Amino acid sequence: MANMDVQRLRKDLLKYYGKYNTMPVSTYELSADMDAGNCASVIDDITSYLLKPMEKNIRLELSQLFKECENPEIPYFEVVMDIMQFMNEFVGDPHTVELIFARVNNEVARKKLEIEDKVYYSNTDWTSDVAEAAMQKLRDSGTERDYQFMIDQLTEVLSHFTSEAGTKNVRMKLNNIIKVHSQRELNSLDLHL
Repeated sequence: MANMDVQRLRKDLLKYYGKYNTMPVSTYELSADMDAGNCASVIDDITSYLLKPMEKNIRLELSQLFKECENPEIPYFEVVMDIMQFMNEFVGDPHTVELIFARVNNEVARKKLEIEDKVYYSNTDWTSDVAEAAMQKLRDSGTERDYQFMIDQLTEVLSHFTSEAGTKNVRMKLNNIIKVHSQRELNSLDLHL
């Protein structure tokens, strides 16, 4: 049995709890004569008590990290129809909108194919067959990341038709279109933790 200075131990434990901004736990098990097994048991109890809030915060932080990395698939034709409608209202000339959208859509499909296949296509390698395959891949499995790239490209092009404040408005409206069509599976992740 070890001879313990219980008063000093309680005081030091209070400081230790303060270090972690937690309320002190009852230390009724402390006595002047404790053996190593009793001390280890108290240490285990205090450790689990201090780790509980941190464990919850870590779980929430990791949950948020997973949510932010979710890249849901978005139905191509639905989102494209909404984007085209917005662009027609914004630009006013359907022919110009089709030309802009065809170019941007091709860039998005090319980037998607290059990222997913890990292959860079030079302009000479980017044939109409490869472009059509890339467009089909975008139609079949376009994700939020792909459409975010599309929004970046469209905002850059549409910024020539408006002021800086108008450009922010364009980006916000296009982002809202994407949000409407995103079905995030991990929104309910916190319920499972």
